[in-house]
Amino acid sequence: MDESSFSFRQQQEKVNAHFQTQTSYWNDIYIGNTVYAEIYRARQAYALAWIDDLVLAPGSRVLDVGCGAGFLSVELAKRGLRVYAIDPAETMVELTRRHAEESGVTELLSVGIGDVCDLDFQDDSFDLVTALGVTSWLARPELAIREMARVTAPGGHVLLTEGNQAALHLLLDPWKNPALAPLRRAVKDMLERVKLLHPSPKPMAAVRDRHFIDEAMVSAGLIKSRSMTLGFGTFTFLHYRVLPERLGIALHHRLQRLADRNVPLFRSIGMSYLVLATKLTLRLNDNERRTFGLSKKTIV
Repeated sequence: MDESSFSFRQQQEKVNAHFQTQTSYWNDIYIGNTVYAEIYRARQAYALAWIDDLVLAPGSRVLDVGCGAGFLSVELAKRGLRVYAIDPAETMVELTRRHAEESGVTELLSVGIGDVCDLDFQDDSFDLVTALGVTSWLARPELAIREMARVTAPGGHVLLTEGNQAALHLLLDPWKNPALAPLRRAVKDMLERVKLLHPSPKPMAAVRDRHFIDEAMVSAGLIKSRSMTLGFGTFTFLHYRVLPERLGIALHHRLQRLADRNVPLFRSIGMSYLVLATKLTLRLNDNERRTFGLSKKTIV
């Protein structure tokens, strides 16, 4: 195993250990009265609405990657879909299993431990693969996207979310603005060298350019059919919150309405990038690449 592979595995083990201890947070967040709770509920609602629009036949096979507390998995099973839910954290698997029992969908919902970068399923196994809030926690999201595409049947669909690098709440806070990341990293490295700052044991979710995710999907043989950004907040300045929850929720809803109406700028600065893609049934020729706005160097 080379040094980069070892570092990648170490980083992923750190993330998995973090989520092993976060079960209660992900169980409670969907029923909370906070900006993040509103955003996570909206994210799931949009995802389910898009899935409903696919009109999948009852019994269609769905893989829910990084199922967390299992709320999406349960909702998909309630729709008559055959759901396979996986998560690297045993505590999350047990929580999903409990929610499935409480909802009476255990016959349609199977739950187990799984690694999105090394899925234990055969090629072309699923009609739909979902991954909400997963790739942001991966050092190499393109590997996960490739695996999700591999297990998706031709003509099937992949739906995922990624943290949006152009999110408004990041742009407005100098401590979070991606353009200032090199400066922050240099200051952090300097402080760590002189022992004035200790490395944080807590992993952080990444935010990426939406085009990076689009290109990774194309490289995996997926063509985007729908996309949007959603979620506005929590707004901070130098990491300090500037609005109480009540006002933050109201502002989120107001800005989200503008984004939903496809108003320029607002439609692209939500915190989460939601994208739905379809697996190609054949390779694209040069004319088809140009139709989709793809470069010749893109591998399909």
